[in-house]
Amino acid sequence: MLKLDPRTCLILLVIANVVIFIQNSAVIEIVWIGLLLVLLCICGAARSAAKLAGVFAGCMILQYIIFPIAPKAIVSIFFIFISYARKAMPCLIVGTLIMKTVSVRELTAALLKWKVPYSFIISLSVSIRYFPAIKEEIGYIRDAMKLRNIKFADKFECMIVPIMMSAAATSDELSAAAVTRGIENPCEKTSIIDIKYGIADYICIAAGILFTVLAVVIR
Repeated sequence: MLKLDPRTCLILLVIANVVIFIQNSAVIEIVWIGLLLVLLCICGAARSAAKLAGVFAGCMILQYIIFPIAPKAIVSIFFIFISYARKAMPCLIVGTLIMKTVSVRELTAALLKWKVPYSFIISLSVSIRYFPAIKEEIGYIRDAMKLRNIKFADKFECMIVPIMMSAAATSDELSAAAVTRGIENPCEKTSIIDIKYGIADYICIAAGILFTVLAVVIR
């Protein structure tokens, strides 16, 4: 499996947004998304790449095959949604790549390399760790409701109240963990993770810049 530098993934995320919103060629869009899906497979997320490829293929079939023969009322309702779903596909692919291959520690180390303010890094890392903790708590709450045979009408209340209490407790725990790791220490922060660019990183960045130039020229 290919392991990219976290900074390369962030650069690709920016390039994906730029390319997809300035280009007007369906060929460039298909090739660009295809390369991103191949990169996602090489990085070890073939299942996610297959799902995203299916979604993109469905959007293309709807827009170029189904909509031309569909009633105008249906087209007017779903056309904008499908168009924006296509525009968001490169961002979703690169975002999936970041989620599947980049840990919070690696992301923090990459932002430190870029001299990003530490206050922003801490806020981002705490936020990223916050949502998985809440997701885990929701799973526990669902299991508890199944054991107690909670009725459907009472499920909303039994879900919201524990989540609110758990959210407050989780935020306190994450804040305490940040203080324990020396968030208040004004000295320069270091990281045990050593990140650096490799040949694959330079190739990916060069390909992204090339597609950006092609999108501008063809436009």
